[in-house]
Amino acid sequence: MISAVLYNSCTGSCERYARELGQALHLPVYEAKKCPVPKGREVIFVSWVFADRLVGLSSVTKHMTLAGVVRVGMAPAGPGTENACRGKNSLPADTPIFCLQGRFDLGGLPLPLRLIMKVKIKDIARRLSAKEELTPGEQATLRMALDGKGEPATWDGIQDVIAYYRH
Repeated sequence: MISAVLYNSCTGSCERYARELGQALHLPVYEAKKCPVPKGREVIFVSWVFADRLVGLSSVTKHMTLAGVVRVGMAPAGPGTENACRGKNSLPADTPIFCLQGRFDLGGLPLPLRLIMKVKIKDIARRLSAKEELTPGEQATLRMALDGKGEPATWDGIQDVIAYYRH
């Protein structure tokens, strides 16, 4: 039985998704590093990614069992996103992974990540600008890369997560 939704947020997207998920499933929601849930309980973890690594995952898995993961990134999920996330984070095959697009704010990142992303967003913008057609998620990513901040194409992806856990 799932005890809570835990989140680790940098620009607010993960907190927003976690709160929507918790409200819909009638579960308490806690920031992962301030979690009062007893050790060994089952939780859903919502976190942002950097280089396909879920930030804060190792501290959660030391004390909790994962009922699922919501991976939030700047780009929309692509064909290999779930497998990359599973591999980089050593997640078992039976752990559900949901990949959602979140907001981006270059100025809100910790300094080392900000410096890395200043270079990375130029590459992202160049790659996406070269495509003939962009999906709405790719258009949002391009805007984020060009402006250094922005919102996802939609916040509706959390509805799929809610439906999965309501089954």
